[in-house]
Amino acid sequence: MKFDYRPDVDGLRAIAVIAVILFHFGVPGFPGGFVGVDIFFVISGYLITRLLTAEGSQLSLVEFYGRRVRRILPAMLVMMGVSLAAGWFFLLPGDYASLGRSAAFAAAGLGNYYFLWNTGYFDREATLLPLLHLWSLGVEEQFYLVWPALLMAASRISRGGRSSSVVVICLVALISFSIALHLVAVDPKQAFYGPFSRAWELALGGLVVFMPAVGRRGISEAFGLVGFCLIVASTVWLSSSQPFPGAYALLPVAGAVLLIWPRSQTILGAALSSRPLRMTGKVSYSLYLWHWPILVFFRHYAGGSTPTAGEASVLIATTWLAAYLSWRVVEEPARHLRLLPLRTIAAGAVAASVVGFGGNAIFEAGGIASRIPKEGAAMRSLDVMWDWQCPQVVRIDELGSTFCAFGARWDKARHRGILWGDSHAEHMAPLLDVVGQQEDTSFFLYRACPAALGKEVHRNNPEEPAYKESCASSRKAAVALLGRRSDIDAVVLASAWTNLANTDLVADDGRHADKVRLVRDGLQSLVEEISIPERRIGIMGQVPGPGLDLTSCAALRESKILRRCSTDMDSERILQAWSPMVTALGSLAAENGVFFVDPLKGMCPNRHCATYVNGEFIYRDGSHMRRNLKPETDAAIARMMGLYPALATGDTQSRLSTAASD
Repeated sequence: MKFDYRPDVDGLRAIAVIAVILFHFGVPGFPGGFVGVDIFFVISGYLITRLLTAEGSQLSLVEFYGRRVRRILPAMLVMMGVSLAAGWFFLLPGDYASLGRSAAFAAAGLGNYYFLWNTGYFDREATLLPLLHLWSLGVEEQFYLVWPALLMAASRISRGGRSSSVVVICLVALISFSIALHLVAVDPKQAFYGPFSRAWELALGGLVVFMPAVGRRGISEAFGLVGFCLIVASTVWLSSSQPFPGAYALLPVAGAVLLIWPRSQTILGAALSSRPLRMTGKVSYSLYLWHWPILVFFRHYAGGSTPTAGEASVLIATTWLAAYLSWRVVEEPARHLRLLPLRTIAAGAVAASVVGFGGNAIFEAGGIASRIPKEGAAMRSLDVMWDWQCPQVVRIDELGSTFCAFGARWDKARHRGILWGDSHAEHMAPLLDVVGQQEDTSFFLYRACPAALGKEVHRNNPEEPAYKESCASSRKAAVALLGRRSDIDAVVLASAWTNLANTDLVADDGRHADKVRLVRDGLQSLVEEISIPERRIGIMGQVPGPGLDLTSCAALRESKILRRCSTDMDSERILQAWSPMVTALGSLAAENGVFFVDPLKGMCPNRHCATYVNGEFIYRDGSHMRRNLKPETDAAIARMMGLYPALATGDTQSRLSTAASD
């Protein structure tokens, strides 16, 4: 089998990388541009299989991996080295430590597993991780470890024939696609990053090598047109909110297969072979490597905000320049090195180890916190800002588990309460701790779904397929507890209510138009169910959040780390966005005899929301308050919100009345 150059495949590479870049830079009209990665997978499977079968038994595994090392590692390691150097100037210690750790994993070919294990609700936003895009190279590298051996074994079984190879490829594709369909339904993140749910895309690319050439011009033209339409449809119709890579991934994968399928020259093939696309395809690997860190470091510099159209244009131009230099100075010379395969592999392993150990050293050093002033040390990482020492741990037998308790001592408190909600209940715990100590009230944190969910109202959450059942279970357990425990005489419900109303909510009766009303109805149902005499029930409004990460700006105001941002939030936007939910929760409280604490009243005086209290910047990220604030700052925020009078017990009110009469 002769290994001829396919200029149209380089053109398809160009289409793939352009789609990815347009998607990542937020260019309107390309919500499915991420499918460019799937097209790359098909191309890689095709070219690798073609290389292995073209050379036949003459290409040893050592020679194959020597070629892969020259093709992949030099440009990737240079980009990683530059990114680690840039992190010194752009990143907070926590983010710098994360970058170092991700570099260590990526250098070992395990980048996809790092991001599988380290991208979640409380981790740094995935779009601010400089090496996130290396997950796809991790998938490819893991595929390369297995694929050549499989093909060579199949070839030997059939004594050089093609039938065994085709059977093996079809089996791999079928099993992998089945895994993808299963994981998309039960663990979407695993489906996205895992090699077993992606292998079918590379395998189908490999299958093209064994498919008979299409000789008739008309059929070739039709295949090319259909394939191109499938890719275009994927980029403009799919979105990141849809489950992927399940059945939806068939569109770009099938499109790429139809465009690559060996056939006679077509009009579309000639267009893909044009010089601009062909040249873009040649530098597509470097374009892919450089566009993401350039965008991410800019976003860190800009305080998390996305670039304007003008800034995006400059960044894309910078990406092209960096990619061309990488291709010309690194990629091409490395590909033409005439080292023996074993020496190439050894040199690649040494270079990857240097970068990997360097990245891990940055991680072990905690991101080198000495780079920022002492005043910013408390904001050096997301973990540090969320760290709060739980005062006591109590066992709630009815719930069959232990929970963090705060405020007064649980076993001695005159009053007991539950703080029920999501992470926005968690960041209220330090505030209720200081208030509870004064009011002789002990609270325990019930970290669960928002209390509005779980019965008549549910949230469709594609990332957590079992979310509905989990919310129903946690709600049922808490309601049962409150039904048995009349000594729990305070219930505080706290969640990101406004954010919740912007998700995919639906009621059992099919209502899903007015999301604010659905949140209110869910809470109304719960209040009616848990109300008993002498039990105080309260709803905490959502704390005004800046929406952007202003923390790094606050931490680095006096440092030498590069930032272009402000610590002020867009108060008018927040007040307008929060207003419908504040009105709904306020009316619910008034109609049901429960108290409503609206943080906006105290935290946004004169329509300007505070970001500093008691001299401390109070936010951890775009929506959560820090939990490592000083106790006096927690007390000050609690006073601003009006928590003290809202949680005052009859004992306190009696003491205040007596003091006033005296």
